[in-house]
Amino acid sequence: MTGLKIGLALGGGGARGIAHIGVLKVLEEEGIQIDGIAGTSFGAIVGAMYAQNPNADALQRRVIQFLNSDQFRRTKIYFIKRHYEEKKNKSFITNVKSYLQKGIFWGISLQRTSFISEQDFLSQMNQLLDNSQIEETTIPFCAVATDLTNGKPMVLSKGPIQRAVAASCSIPGVFSPITVDNSQLIDGGWVNQIPVSTLKDLHVDFTIAVNIAGEDKPKQNFVSGLDIVLRANEITRSILSDIQTQHADCMIRPELGNIHWSDFWRFDEAIEHGEKAARAIIKPLKRMLWKNRVKKFLKLSPDH
Repeated sequence: MTGLKIGLALGGGGARGIAHIGVLKVLEEEGIQIDGIAGTSFGAIVGAMYAQNPNADALQRRVIQFLNSDQFRRTKIYFIKRHYEEKKNKSFITNVKSYLQKGIFWGISLQRTSFISEQDFLSQMNQLLDNSQIEETTIPFCAVATDLTNGKPMVLSKGPIQRAVAASCSIPGVFSPITVDNSQLIDGGWVNQIPVSTLKDLHVDFTIAVNIAGEDKPKQNFVSGLDIVLRANEITRSILSDIQTQHADCMIRPELGNIHWSDFWRFDEAIEHGEKAARAIIKPLKRMLWKNRVKKFLKLSPDH
């Protein structure tokens, strides 16, 4: 029977994107071969790593090794992480320290284009990805970024893979915009959170979308203008995500609870949630794949 080409769209969400590893582990264990991957933000990191070396266990080891490394612990991501950790403590001194840290962070971001330099960011990409071209990946791959000038998505399907993935992950204010082909690029999640439509460029027949964004739960307490701005952004992203996943043939949505985008030390939880979500969908997914293989065979058969 004619092979069915399966595409995987991996969404963004910072540390929540580590759940993608768990999804890939289950798909691999169940013999579901991926023929094309499109990724946004952290989904681009995981997707690119797997596209270079389609081995989920090796991917997991490399990511965890990096997250446990001294190099990662020295990054300013840990500064952001501490802010959210300490916010849970209700003591007066801790709250004062937390707000001071927050003030320092926003002060730096308002005076410079980013909190973390491009050089430091690309150095991190070097620890996760082999230095090669996108065209050389074992599985066809593309990353999605946002063009800061015209506000449109840019699909990166050729050129240095480390730079392309860095562009797709460049959170405004935290990381510097990455220049690719004379365009200043930022995190692709601002225009395409889960790049299902982008998989068409990879000529796949069946699309699986992995959504690791948090659920849009009603909120009522807003104590500052910043709270309102952040809530408005959440609403926009939730609606955008729903629209962009409408045409996926299968959706996998790990229940990640309160894992924050900066909770990189909670990788075991994220991977476990990814595995659980994938296993829950595996039987209906296999039925859908079988039906689509039959349809493709009948369509291509000269006797029909």
